[in-house]
Amino acid sequence: MADKPDPQPVAPKASGRGGSAVLAIVVPALAAAAATFGGTFWSTRVVAARCGTHELVVSPTHVEPSKPPGPTLPLDAFLLNIPDTNRKPHPTKVTMAVEFADDSKVAKDEAALKALIPRLRDAVLGYLRRLTYEELSDPAASDQLRSELIFRVRAVGANGAERVLITDLVVQ
Repeated sequence: MADKPDPQPVAPKASGRGGSAVLAIVVPALAAAAATFGGTFWSTRVVAARCGTHELVVSPTHVEPSKPPGPTLPLDAFLLNIPDTNRKPHPTKVTMAVEFADDSKVAKDEAALKALIPRLRDAVLGYLRRLTYEELSDPAASDQLRSELIFRVRAVGANGAERVLITDLVVQ
């Protein structure tokens, strides 16, 4: 029996579809990029609509100049112990100032400002003593802290108060 030579392997025919492998990679990548861009674009527009802003990018031509600060009344530092959820006390130091509007009657009268200091300290201290360590040390809660403080400052008679500036906050 004569050995038949092994058949030579036959090379596959070129079908002219050599670019299909590239397309198989590029098309899904483009689709993913488009979906990512579309999702990001849509979600930022929804957030902007809910927040009441129409433009997300702030350019120098659209920024309103902020007015200069009005008269500011610095308060002495508040030293207190703030408990955590386990009732462990944490020494805390809070220094703040109250900024008044320029046209405020209270801000123009220095004697009236000084007369307000004990009331302001009492209102601020009363609020701070109700907080827990977790509430006070959370950086995301600082706007809530300022809004509560300005509410209490105005409630004791400082009607011209525009903002509360927390100049120092140390919680151990």
